[in-house]
Amino acid sequence: MRDDFLSGDWAANRHHLTAGIDKLVRRIARIIGDTFDALTRQQFDAPWQHRWRQVRIGGQR
Repeated sequence: MRDDFLSGDWAANRHHLTAGIDKLVRRIARIIGDTFDALTRQQFDAPWQHRWRQVRIGGQR
């Protein structure tokens, strides 16, 4: 286990592993970015679609 990085298999397959990790990280970053974009769009882009609470100002009738 300790010498796994010294074997020929690691040298032959390290680019495949690195590409897989890179693809995974990019996919996670894209999902997180899309989520934040959706939250921002929901909060700021269409304020006229926000349902405001009806607040009564004045005394009881």
